[in-house]
Amino acid sequence: MNQEILTQFVRLFTLGDDAATQRVGKRLALALRDPTAYQTQFAEELEERGILTALPEQELRDIALIDALSIEDLAWENDWKEDAAEMAEGLNEILTRQQRGYALPTSTLPGGRNRNAEALDALQDALEVKGLALVLFTLDSDSYPLGIVDDAQAEEARRLAKKLGFNITVY
Repeated sequence: MNQEILTQFVRLFTLGDDAATQRVGKRLALALRDPTAYQTQFAEELEERGILTALPEQELRDIALIDALSIEDLAWENDWKEDAAEMAEGLNEILTRQQRGYALPTSTLPGGRNRNAEALDALQDALEVKGLALVLFTLDSDSYPLGIVDDAQAEEARRLAKKLGFNITVY
């Protein structure tokens, strides 16, 4: 695992928050370097997710990424039943944390009553006009863990995630 690549990747989400970059990076470095130690150290959090046994490394990496960013309010998991307007509320927490100076419309969001893939498309359309891209973190569950990066850095996010072994989709 290359620490420089990990830091570059994390900064796409934390922007200028060096303390958050360090906290997220440290946690992800452990998951990448020693999955067993990660699972032991964060057993309580994993148990809250209903995970009581050892996970395959890929799944553990993806959960570690989601959890590390979620703790910093830089990722948000929504229930599959939520529509785009409800999902926008969660994404607005990320936008506030990232100090973007922008909030997604909720009651007036075009496609705001859409669910699932159509909801993600509506959210991406609303973010795209502000130069932002929606990130969907891979998780085998009935939720959509989401994050936000600059649209100009979408390809970089994909490339770095792949190098590090994370599965993400950037819209």
